[in-house]
Amino acid sequence: MNVIRVDVVKQARLMLERLEAAHPGVAQRLHTDALIELESWTEVQVRRVPDAEAQARCSVAGGYVHSTVPPTLTVTQSLSPRRRQFTALHELGHHLQKHDSRLAIAVRRQPADREAFEDAACDMFASFVLIPDEVLSPRADGRSPSAADVVGLFERTQASRAACCVRIAEQLGTHGVVTVLDSGGTVSFAAAHGDEVFPPARGTSQAHTPLVAAALRQGRSARVDDTYVQYRGEHKSDLLYGDAAWAGEHLITITVLDRPGWKAFAPPRTGTRQFVPRTWTCEMCEEEFTPDGACAKCGTPRCSSGHCACTSAAERTCQRCWSVLAPSRFPSRTAKICRDCAG
Repeated sequence: MNVIRVDVVKQARLMLERLEAAHPGVAQRLHTDALIELESWTEVQVRRVPDAEAQARCSVAGGYVHSTVPPTLTVTQSLSPRRRQFTALHELGHHLQKHDSRLAIAVRRQPADREAFEDAACDMFASFVLIPDEVLSPRADGRSPSAADVVGLFERTQASRAACCVRIAEQLGTHGVVTVLDSGGTVSFAAAHGDEVFPPARGTSQAHTPLVAAALRQGRSARVDDTYVQYRGEHKSDLLYGDAAWAGEHLITITVLDRPGWKAFAPPRTGTRQFVPRTWTCEMCEEEFTPDGACAKCGTPRCSSGHCACTSAAERTCQRCWSVLAPSRFPSRTAKICRDCAG
């Protein structure tokens, strides 16, 4: 799934805004009972269907059928009452994005995977309705929540585990995935943060990953430093820090590249954008230094003079003295001769 996270959040908030403008007070009614509210609408119809009729491409066990009159929101009957609420709101999100011009334009303007963007916005919209901002406990330390935080949110609200995963995924502060698995280790729902770790598809087994295998074997919470996400076709993610906790008969997992909130110290994995080596040599100063952070744009450390890979990438060669110089050493952006040579 290749989507821009900030655009997903913006789209979901616009969905709430447009919906509230068309139906004043509807957010609270949907929060109270989405199915009862939607079944009273004339612009959509709600159908409860067997599992076999759920759309495989959707991140939830349901579907949206726009060809009927009115369009149909399908919700799998076997789901728990909380999950049915989340699914109904997710499918309402598809309806909004296909029938509101501003929302539809936002989808069409996506430079990457439009279908994935629309689906992610549906998840975010549903989670906003079920878990308003004031319910969430803010995190100011930049570290990731734990699986127990997801379970706690589930226990103190009426939201589904999926909705809790989406809201907690917003707070990861790094690249990672929050996943709901059934008692056998199969993915029921997953929400990602960042673009370096993709969420596993619904129905994918994680039972043989180090984290989930430990939780299933022990029958209780588990934490490992080297786990991964299993994808279809035997593909795996890079190594991740993992935390797992049980929420009833379902297992909640959080897997992140770095800054896990359940560890006092956890360095980023080598090769990731967050990884900063112990020492670094500046190509401009030709001096070794100890990095204390990395450039947000290029991901390489900055020396005490402020040089990073961005600096060297912008260098130009004078066509007279053949010196490699910074852009500021040239009289204009198109000049081929440096200031010294130009006199």
